[in-house]
Amino acid sequence: MMCGAAVSWSSKKQPSTALSSTEAEYIMGAHAAKEAIWLRGFLAELWQPRSGPTILLMDNQSAMVIAWNPAFHARMKHIDVRHHFLHEKVKEGILDLEYIPTGEQVADVLTKGLPREKHKHFCEAMGLRCTG
Repeated sequence: MMCGAAVSWSSKKQPSTALSSTEAEYIMGAHAAKEAIWLRGFLAELWQPRSGPTILLMDNQSAMVIAWNPAFHARMKHIDVRHHFLHEKVKEGILDLEYIPTGEQVADVLTKGLPREKHKHFCEAMGLRCTG
C-alpha cells in the first residue's frame, strides 16, 4: 500500500504442488518477498531507501514460524531451497512478518470467492473503487 492504495498485487497458480497449506503459504511468501524487494529498490531510486523493514502480512502462523527459523522441520524438508528466500530476507532485517487473521486478509479478494459485502470491503481496503 502506498498513499492508501495498492501499488502491486499478484494472483497466480503456483508452479509446483504444495503438500500442505503451510507449504503453499511459505512458497507464496517467498513470491511476495521477491516483489517487496523489487519495490523497495524501485522506490529507493525514486526517493530514498527505506530505513526499516517492509512488513508482509501473512495469515498462516506455521509458515511464519518456518520463515523465522527454517531449522529442520520434518514436514518441510522437501521444500525447494529457492523458497527459503523469504527466510533470508527476514533474517537480514529487510522484511518483517506480521500475522493477520484470515478474515482480515485483504489479498483474499484475489484468490477466493467472497460474499458481496466482504468483496466490496476488501476492494476498498486495497484502494480500488467498486461499482455496482
